[in-house]
Amino acid sequence: MINELRAKILLELQKIEWVAEIFDGIPKKFGGFPSIFFNFDRVESQNLDSNHHQRQYFFQINIFQETTTLGNRQSELNLCDILDEVIERFDRSDLDWLALKIDAVGWDIQSVETESWPTLHAIVLLAIHTDFILSM
Repeated sequence: MINELRAKILLELQKIEWVAEIFDGIPKKFGGFPSIFFNFDRVESQNLDSNHHQRQYFFQINIFQETTTLGNRQSELNLCDILDEVIERFDRSDLDWLALKIDAVGWDIQSVETESWPTLHAIVLLAIHTDFILSM
């Protein structure tokens, strides 16, 4: 299920046309901005009874926007636009019926240094809820 979710998340993120790069995993180097990478964070399970289970899969979506060429203010505006787009995209998606509910929960913006650029970095924690019954 985790790899199926990864593939669906990648497809959703690729629909954001004005992102320079999207990585499924932590990249060694950015070739352009804004850039996004995401990685699997954790899974939490709850057994409601012996046959009925719920799971939450958590993925961390990291968004980077350089500040050198655009300046801090424009970079922050761009980053907020991308944050809105990512959150809206997953608010409207069901990942092709793989999830009952998707929450983009919490985000934070901070300044960081990448390998060659000062950047702004935002994190979105994506929680994907599934509900299933074990077959007998």
